Amino acid sequence: MISLRTFPTFTLWCALFLFAASIPAQQGGQQGGGGSTGGTGGGTQGSGGTQGSGGATGTTPASSRNPQIVNQPQSNPNSNSSRQQQMPFISGMVVMEDGSNPPMGVVIERICNGAKIKESHVSSSGQFSFQVGANTAMLMDASDSSWGSYGLGGTSKQTSSSATTFGMGSSSELMGCELRADLPGYRSSVVILTGSQLMGRVVDVGTIVLHPFSKIRGTTVSVTSLQAPKDAKKAMERGDKALRKAKLGEAEAELQNAVAIYPAYATAWFTLGRIYQQQNRIEDARLAFSKARDADSNFVLPYVELARLAAMEKNWQETADLTDRAVELNPLDIPDGFFLNSLAYYNLKNFDAAERSARKGQRLDSLHRLPMQHLILASILRQRQDLPGEAEQLRFYLKYAPQAANAGQIQVRLQELEKVVGPTAAKQRSPQ
Repeated sequence: MISLRTFPTFTLWCALFLFAASIPAQQGGQQGGGGSTGGTGGGTQGSGGTQGSGGATGTTPASSRNPQIVNQPQSNPNSNSSRQQQMPFISGMVVMEDGSNPPMGVVIERICNGAKIKESHVSSSGQFSFQVGANTAMLMDASDSSWGSYGLGGTSKQTSSSATTFGMGSSSELMGCELRADLPGYRSSVVILTGSQLMGRVVDVGTIVLHPFSKIRGTTVSVTSLQAPKDAKKAMERGDKALRKAKLGEAEAELQNAVAIYPAYATAWFTLGRIYQQQNRIEDARLAFSKARDADSNFVLPYVELARLAAMEKNWQETADLTDRAVELNPLDIPDGFFLNSLAYYNLKNFDAAERSARKGQRLDSLHRLPMQHLILASILRQRQDLPGEAEQLRFYLKYAPQAANAGQIQVRLQELEKVVGPTAAKQRSPQ
């Protein structure tokens, strides 16, 4: 049994173990950028396990409520009204970068296959809740220029009609769609809807964060790489093709050719670093990531990977310095950066900084790829004698990492806490 005295050390060991084990899985999908936040494993951003406002529930058909009722007219599953009833209610929260409530006028948008649909207004407390496709008043306002890029074309009347009926299908049609908040002058984190989220009738997507455009200088796509000459780009394309076929040697040769032609090719240097990282060529990886950072100082992904290497070596000050710079440049698209930052400051015993970064990382981690942030917070709250808060974080961890190697030990610790604070104390409270 895990004692209260030894749990902080145990928690940190778990965080480090899972952090090291998670590196190969996190090496893909970080070349996205912009509003879709492909940059860090599907962007992010999002919530990190929050429980936002509850949504309304749909009306249960009479035949379902009373099994004795027979010979009821069967609805056509292809009709708009029947398909409408299949769509989930979605709820969540919107907060500003400092955790405060947003101003009035924020609108929740859903983006599916490039089509943008306005679904709901956000309340003064930051809450939103809607059934997908049900708010016809909002849908009629969705006939903006984005529909043209979706390929629908035609007149505004045709576009509005398409907007009204779009998304009136089953929940499976929402997989991969994005939710974001719209407020002039601000950029929103993105929640990507996944199959596991869409299993129920009421879907809590957690927290969406708004940041002023002026505070997002860093990018997850290198600007200098867009200026690469044609020959360098062709070598980069050949390298990417070889990499997709797992031909690492061929990919390395093509990428080396690309950076020889254009030494400021930050994306090529970064991809080389990933190849070296996969091959455990740590010093080569460090050099390549450093070259990528130097070629484009606003390209944030090399900072994160350099910090990951520093963390593996337990060089916590360097990890903190690198991630401080990364999240300063881009506080919206790199939940990995906040996680590494919180891990570094935890080990430097700056627990206030560690908690701030862990909570920000949770808000951005809409896909819950980094459940170990909950372990860091649990350990910090344990030291502050906030046992209900610790229990809450352990519940979140078990929810998002039920198959983790340490899940049994965490469950034992949670049971010990619940004997003291009760099984429902602080249960499912939204991380802030």
